[in-house]
Amino acid sequence: MARRSVSRLEGFREASRQLNEMSKAMARNVGKRALADTAEILARGVRQNVGPHNLTGDTYESVDVEPAKQRRGVAVQVVLADIAGVELEFGNSAQTATPVFRPAVDSNRQKMDDTFAVLLPIEVDAAVIRKAKRAARKAAKG
Repeated sequence: MARRSVSRLEGFREASRQLNEMSKAMARNVGKRALADTAEILARGVRQNVGPHNLTGDTYESVDVEPAKQRRGVAVQVVLADIAGVELEFGNSAQTATPVFRPAVDSNRQKMDDTFAVLLPIEVDAAVIRKAKRAARKAAKG
């Protein structure tokens, strides 16, 4: 399994406290929303790198962001579903490897970190507001 790179974000004590007070499902959904927008930045970078090598458009269109299965925490993944994209990335006997993911990660790392740093507190606050509205509706009913 490939080693995942990890970024450390600081200054999120309040958001972390609010996430810990939420239910697991609500916290997971907050993370998915924040990560999905961040992963879309990476997907755009991959599409940009795939573009010059793509004749039919299938490889370009096969780049997608989807949820990843993980036992704990939240993960999303950017996938390249077209088999030609896999051969483009890793090469084969007739074609040398032309990486598209690693250059996209390297060139967009700071932008992805900054976007996640902005989106996480926004999503946490929105979830807290939704929870309060839900509690108010429940209290008004009975």
